Amino acid sequence: MAAAMAIAALLPSVVRAETLNDRAALAGLHVAKTIFLVNVRQPVAVEHLIQVIGLTERQLRAQKVTPRIIVVFIGPDVAFLTRDRRGIPYTDERAVANIQKEIAGLARQGIRFQACGVALHGMDVNPRTLIAPVTPVENGFISVIGYQEKGYALIPIS
Repeated sequence: MAAAMAIAALLPSVVRAETLNDRAALAGLHVAKTIFLVNVRQPVAVEHLIQVIGLTERQLRAQKVTPRIIVVFIGPDVAFLTRDRRGIPYTDERAVANIQKEIAGLARQGIRFQACGVALHGMDVNPRTLIAPVTPVENGFISVIGYQEKGYALIPIS
């Protein structure tokens, strides 16, 4: 009896999940261009964010919209993108490794990743130590400005 009630309680959410879509927002859209500006500072939160960006890419494709996604890291988050893990606390190592693994997978799907040169300099990170899918840019703000002018929607995450 208790198990049946528990299953019945879950049914409305399962039914709702199957009917959710973004039809109204995506009507007439064939390509969605967005740029995420990331300055979160917590590796576990960045890890989750990267997973949600991947989910967003898959959901756009499932709804027949081609995603054009760029992720720009500014501030201390650039330290999570380097092969050199100095300064990363032991307790954050797993999250940083997962961030880098997710980025590698999403880059293969066409999502582009950038690291702000101002932040790299400020965090004393050598651009040559960035993981392969991440491209250093001189200034993350300038990159965002340029892509917004090219029609990319800005999604700032801090």
